[in-house]
Amino acid sequence: MKKQITHLEQILLQNHSSSSDKEIEPIDPINPEIQEETSTKFINLIERITYQKWHVNTTIVIQDSFKLQTIALIDSGAQMNCIQEGLIPTKFFEKTKQKLSTANGENLSVKFKIPDVHICNDAICIKQTFILVKDLDIGIILCQPFLKVIKPFKVKNEGIVTKIFQRKILFAFNEKPITKEINCHTPFPQRATFKAVIEINTL
Repeated sequence: MKKQITHLEQILLQNHSSSSDKEIEPIDPINPEIQEETSTKFINLIERITYQKWHVNTTIVIQDSFKLQTIALIDSGAQMNCIQEGLIPTKFFEKTKQKLSTANGENLSVKFKIPDVHICNDAICIKQTFILVKDLDIGIILCQPFLKVIKPFKVKNEGIVTKIFQRKILFAFNEKPITKEINCHTPFPQRATFKAVIEINTL
């Protein structure tokens, strides 16, 4: 990382020199002690981290005969919508050969799917297909197929906002974002004025 910061500093110095009429001169290697201080200054630009759990209240409807109000996790990294086995009556199940694995490569037990599920919010329903999975941490996970339908969308503090049939729809988060300050030691008389905020979506 120090090498990358040093390279960035050299580029900035070259750009500054090129903006004037002076000829660009070779840049001398930076003194290790000065490099250490400069590297620390760049690192300390990040001052806080914001965590946001994408948990939303949702209503699912199956074939107009079964309705369930529950909490769903919106996960942009997963490829298939999932429902915890035991939440849905077995009469809606269909056999499937689809396979699913966790982020660490562990295979999950998948035998059934539900092809006719509607995710309803503010009188707007979105048809989706789900697979049934054992031992989920949360009952329902809305994944990439769901996000493709609601694109384009915006993520705000209150939730995910989109437009469907020219209507503004909010999938409200159950929890407020959590901001944590990074306790970094800064050996300079003034802190950098630039503040970086890292947003992390977590379960």
